[in-house]
Amino acid sequence: MPKQATTLPVIAVGMITEFEQAESILSTGEADLIALARAVLFDPRWPWHAAAHFGAQVRAPKQYLRAQPSRLPKVFG
Repeated sequence: MPKQATTLPVIAVGMITEFEQAESILSTGEADLIALARAVLFDPRWPWHAAAHFGAQVRAPKQYLRAQPSRLPKVFG
């Protein structure tokens, strides 16, 4: 069912594994939110990796700052 058929928030789920795929779904307005249960079970930091991929920064608790990957020095703002 297309998002335009409802006034409720729409969540996309299932077989969303690539950063670009999730971004495309959101940017085209196909859904309001992406559910990433299996992707996050496989890689608990999937959202952080997606942010780094797109050049964005994330806010992380102080205890995570020491775990910032050296190859992504600017991912934590």
